[in-house]
Amino acid sequence: MSGFEIAGLVLGAFPLAIAALDKYREVATRLGLFYKIRVEHKRCRDELEFHHLTFSRHLRQLLLPLVVDDAMIGKLLSAPGGESWNDPMISALLEVRLQESYELYLQYIHGIMRVMEELNRELAIDADSVQEKINTSREQNSGTRIKTAIGKEGRAFQRYRLKFCNGESVRKRLFGELQDYNNKLEKILDSSDRDARLVSQRASAADGAAIESAICNFWLQARRLFTALASSWSCHWHDHKADLLLEHRTSKKPEFQVMFTRFSATKRLWEIRRTKILEGREATSAMIQEGSLAQIEWSLEHERRPSHRHLQPAKSAFRTKKPAAGNIIEGVNPTASRLISDLCMALEPCRPEGSCCGYLSEEDTRYYVYTVSNQTSASLTSVTLDRILRGDVYPQPSRTQRYALALIMASKSEVVFLKDHSAAEPNVFLLDKPHIHRSLTCKKHNQPPAENAVKASRFADSLDQLGILLLKLCFGTTLEEQPCRKQWPVGTSETERAVFNVMAARDWQCHVNDEAGLDYADAVAWCLGGKRSTPDRWRQDMLRKVIQPLQRCRDYLVHAGAPLVE
Repeated sequence: MSGFEIAGLVLGAFPLAIAALDKYREVATRLGLFYKIRVEHKRCRDELEFHHLTFSRHLRQLLLPLVVDDAMIGKLLSAPGGESWNDPMISALLEVRLQESYELYLQYIHGIMRVMEELNRELAIDADSVQEKINTSREQNSGTRIKTAIGKEGRAFQRYRLKFCNGESVRKRLFGELQDYNNKLEKILDSSDRDARLVSQRASAADGAAIESAICNFWLQARRLFTALASSWSCHWHDHKADLLLEHRTSKKPEFQVMFTRFSATKRLWEIRRTKILEGREATSAMIQEGSLAQIEWSLEHERRPSHRHLQPAKSAFRTKKPAAGNIIEGVNPTASRLISDLCMALEPCRPEGSCCGYLSEEDTRYYVYTVSNQTSASLTSVTLDRILRGDVYPQPSRTQRYALALIMASKSEVVFLKDHSAAEPNVFLLDKPHIHRSLTCKKHNQPPAENAVKASRFADSLDQLGILLLKLCFGTTLEEQPCRKQWPVGTSETERAVFNVMAARDWQCHVNDEAGLDYADAVAWCLGGKRSTPDRWRQDMLRKVIQPLQRCRDYLVHAGAPLVE
């Protein structure tokens, strides 16, 4: 018998003891003898009710993280010792939760079982005198009660009453043992949960530090990827483009989703190749599932979970997973070990979806290219961010969508795809998926900017431009349309216009707190001249001062169920 089954039997022993006391009261009342033991009877019954409630709540706290179905928890607690208590999966989950304290926990459960058996013997649940009197007629007059009390059966019941009265010290000892066992069970459960929380917090902190490092160093990864793409792009057709999907990344391992497009003159159609590019040091087994790639879309969803399920072990640990639907390619692909020298040829449509096209190489790092989908279209529907903010598209993005985009743009403000100054507006949105557009036709003119250039000359200017962009996304409009900008001169040169734009933006930022809250206001203020650290530390400070506050703003709207259309 498992420890979980024994716990169910212990839970069922309490109602039996309480029922015995109730039966005893009923018989004693019929015999006119209850007044002699009223106080002790109530004290004994209250003790049983208290320990029953304590143990029942303990089991509920034990089951909440283990059993997802609340109806199943109610069924277990309402039918102690029933068939549901024989579930081996729950018993295994219990052992996983308690870990090294499981054996000691079982000893205490056995101890409670022993105490309850002794207590039920002390209360004489099966005493013949009690059972016999309960089965007699409830309608007795005073004369009948006197005759019954002085008869043979009455004398037997009197002996039972004397035993009950004289057993106070025994019951007190047993109730004390129950209290001691319940306290120990509670301490074991609390210590196990505390240990699990500390382990989880430690793992989360380590993951968080790794993710922060990955975010801060993402520009290096993107720079290497861009160089690898440009080096492998041997095609000189000017209509061949690459678009990087923008998303706020929270994974430690870098991955990119890039869409390649080219116009086929023979088919008079646009050929669209969607790819997923993963960084790796060596060729590894791959699993790509169509439709499984995470994408930042206008419709944002949030999975709600009951607050008491945070310590829930994974259900899949004890159940076999069914394979997900979709095209899955597993195993080592022969082309995975092939260096891509001509990316345009490697992305031919004859290659099956989900397969590995090979790898790109840059600075001792390999980037494995996987095909996600091959499509054709008569046209490419896209719109720039500037047109969105000017109201040239319908429907306009909602507040939730704008804040999500602000988080993405802040997270990727230094990605080399954003540095294509040959394009007037590189931010391109294809339908509901934000992308950054780059041309890869001329390798010598597409080298990413050097790191020291970002550190020195463009550091402050880049943050000012990001602050202005965050203001636009906050209010859903452009800076040029604001009265604060019209108060400043237009400027006779690009440098003057940039300076006046920043001055107007600092006036505009005073209204951010009322519109979007303190977190968003602090993020804008830091970009537009807050306490900026030296270039060596600015990425770490930006993560804490800009990206994390913007993420809280986005998460608040998503968690609150904000509508997608205002």
